[in-house]
Amino acid sequence: MRILLACLSLACAAAVLIIFYAERQQEAALDGLSSYELKSQSVLYDDPDVKLVTARSPYMRNER
Repeated sequence: MRILLACLSLACAAAVLIIFYAERQQEAALDGLSSYELKSQSVLYDDPDVKLVTARSPYMRNER
């Protein structure tokens, strides 16, 4: 009976340590993402072949 309780307590302790380690890893990843900065990019000028489509553009269909 003592061996069973000892095994159960070791299993619980291992589970708690694994959960604690996973939480620390997740917090570290979130901290890394929160300090990450994206460069602002102009979407219109990335591709020189992209044309701006406006309401008066011939590319717009007339739905009347």
